[in-house]
Amino acid sequence: AMPENQCVNFNGKKIEISFDEYITLNNANQNVMISPPMKEKPDIKLKNKTVVIKFKEILEANTTYTINFGSAIKDLHEGNLFKDYVYSFSTGNHIDTLSIGGKLLDAEDMKPIEDAYIGLYAADRDNLDSLPMSVTPNYITKTDKEGKFSLNGLANKKYLVFALKDANANLYFDLPNE
Repeated sequence: AMPENQCVNFNGKKIEISFDEYITLNNANQNVMISPPMKEKPDIKLKNKTVVIKFKEILEANTTYTINFGSAIKDLHEGNLFKDYVYSFSTGNHIDTLSIGGKLLDAEDMKPIEDAYIGLYAADRDNLDSLPMSVTPNYITKTDKEGKFSLNGLANKKYLVFALKDANANLYFDLPNE
C-alpha cells in the first residue's frame, strides 16, 4: 500500500492498495466503511490490481482513520472473498489502538441483527439524549450476518454506543421504521 498500512502523519489526498493478482471491487459505496465517517464519501475505484481511494475533503487533524473493506474485495478468477480487510492510518503522530466489539441481538427473540450500523459517540458532548437524531457518529461500522461487530483505531475516550437499522443510509435515527 502507498502509503503503507498503519502510517502516521498522513497528509495526502489518496491511498493506493495493490494486490498481486486481479481483483474485483463489489459495491464499494455500500461495503466499504470508513471511520470516522466523512461528510463526502471518497472515490473508491479499481485500476488494474490496485484499489485507489481519493478523498474529497480535508481529513481531521490528529485522527486515526480505519477503512474496512467488508465484502468488497474478491479474487477475479476464483471469486475468493478477501473479507474484512482493514487499512488504517493517522493524520497525527500515532495510531490509536483501542477497540470495541460485540454482538447485536434483537431484544424480542434474541436473534442476531445483520447489517445494522453500530455508532460510537464521544460521551463528552451536549444533548446526549438526541445524538443519534442530530449528529453522525464519531466511529461507525456494520454488523455481520451473526450480528457481530468490531471497531478499531479508537482514541482513549468514553463513548456511547448506538445501534441503528438505518432505512435511508444517512447515519441518523430519523424515520419511524428505523
